[in-house]
Amino acid sequence: PEIGSMYIDIGAKNKKEAERYVKVGDFFVCKPNLRKLLGQRYVGRPLDDRVGCAILIQALRELNKTENDIYMVFSVQEEVGCRGARTAAYGIDPDFGIAVDVTGVDDVPGADKWGTAKLGKGAAIKVMDLSVICHPEVVKILSDLSEEKKIAAQKDILRAGGTDAGAIHVSRMGV
Repeated sequence: PEIGSMYIDIGAKNKKEAERYVKVGDFFVCKPNLRKLLGQRYVGRPLDDRVGCAILIQALRELNKTENDIYMVFSVQEEVGCRGARTAAYGIDPDFGIAVDVTGVDDVPGADKWGTAKLGKGAAIKVMDLSVICHPEVVKILSDLSEEKKIAAQKDILRAGGTDAGAIHVSRMGV
């Protein structure tokens, strides 16, 4: 990338707040462990996958009895072809599948090419990305549920990348 198109996210709300903590010429080193940024934001790798696992584990804890079979898959190799999700979906042959992942946001410098989500504006309900066009009824169910439970949510159209949903939806006869 060109030097003018790069930035470092420290969690500041705006330029004025950022300038209270960093100055032109300051240097940084990326550390692989979890770090607290300013405010309520954290950074770490691979935080997105770990948060997704934590969400699924909490959902299992809160799940009441159901008449349906429910599978929660903690898959591997999403970043290199969704290999784990592809084989899990083939083996399970589900009627519905929901991928839990992160998404790109459009409210950071130079990100206007990514999608429609905004950081801090709630869960992103995927409408589409380069790997999937989500079923409108599933999008509606998730949107209605977020309203009913008063969970902040936003519709997400991602113009780059994809998630395990892209592999799941084309499994067998389609999911």
